[in-house]
Amino acid sequence: MKIEKITLYHVQLPMKFDFVTAKSSLNVRDSLIVKVEDSLGNTGYGEVVAFTTPFYTAETFALAWKTLKTTYLPLVLAHDFEHPFEIHDLVNAPLPMTIAGLENALCDLYFKRQNKNTIQALFHEDLATEISQGAVLGDMSITQLLKKAEQLVNSGVTRLKIKITPSDSFERTKAVRTAFPNLQLAVDANRSFQVKNRQDVQKLDELGLICIEEPFDFTDFSELSLLSESIQTPLCFDESVQTLSELKQLVQFPRAMLNIKIGRLGGLYQTREAIEFCRKNSIGFWIGSMVESGISKILHIQLAALSGTAMAGDLSGSAHYFEEDLIKPEIVFANAKTQVPTGAGLGVEINERALERWSVEKEIFSI
Repeated sequence: MKIEKITLYHVQLPMKFDFVTAKSSLNVRDSLIVKVEDSLGNTGYGEVVAFTTPFYTAETFALAWKTLKTTYLPLVLAHDFEHPFEIHDLVNAPLPMTIAGLENALCDLYFKRQNKNTIQALFHEDLATEISQGAVLGDMSITQLLKKAEQLVNSGVTRLKIKITPSDSFERTKAVRTAFPNLQLAVDANRSFQVKNRQDVQKLDELGLICIEEPFDFTDFSELSLLSESIQTPLCFDESVQTLSELKQLVQFPRAMLNIKIGRLGGLYQTREAIEFCRKNSIGFWIGSMVESGISKILHIQLAALSGTAMAGDLSGSAHYFEEDLIKPEIVFANAKTQVPTGAGLGVEINERALERWSVEKEIFSI
């Protein structure tokens, strides 16, 4: 498989609301779309989901764009691929989201050529025909939070995750639990608590949560070993686990869970390795989201249709976040369910008109 042309798109998708977490606020989603083309005119698409600022990890949009231009793309254009995963032998740098976007584009092209669905082919298993919606609500007032939660519950959502901060985490979470006692409820602190203030997190135990995601800002997993025993609610790990070696640290924590995101883990190769490790070591895994376009999210929809996921993922419809998505058909949840596409490659088509409409910069590279 010889790649003859690669196009980078800087897209800016206006969001319908401000998405607020403990460390950031988004109202426009800058994203980097990678389009690869072979000598026969076949195309593949991937998305680099790095943010413009390093609030999530150190990797940023600008660094991703620069590294692709100066380092990764010349290597890809000079290589003849037998399999997309060879990209991991070509590049060796700590930019997982950048590598993932490029790898996903190569996989889309490769499996389209074979008329196979990417996720089904890589995992060698059939996917569920539909998945349930799990929703995420950002940091907002209790009044707004209860209103939004009610709307989601009335639409059929049975699993909700709310973003929390140390200032009022218990009060906000308790308000939702009291209003919706049967709701599957999780919280995400984005590492905003200090380990020394663990009692603030321990209070959440009484609210019957599915998990507490990334509560602590820590530098070494050993800091959490004793702490995890004093918290009965499962601890879920996200941005603190970016490699398989970090994932292996979770076996020391009872009831540990992992939020799976293709970009954070560095691509589908590492994602497959992570899921298999979780399956073998009784670590609950489920599928997250990066407030990304459908080019990345559709792969997460399909991952959520694999067997053994612990709960509904952080996956909402395209229209929840954006006026227009970059895929067709767009992702639509009806009665909190969506059908899982299993077409070749990504399983959906790219909305080329929308891609051009929302692009603010485009560069083409060729042999």
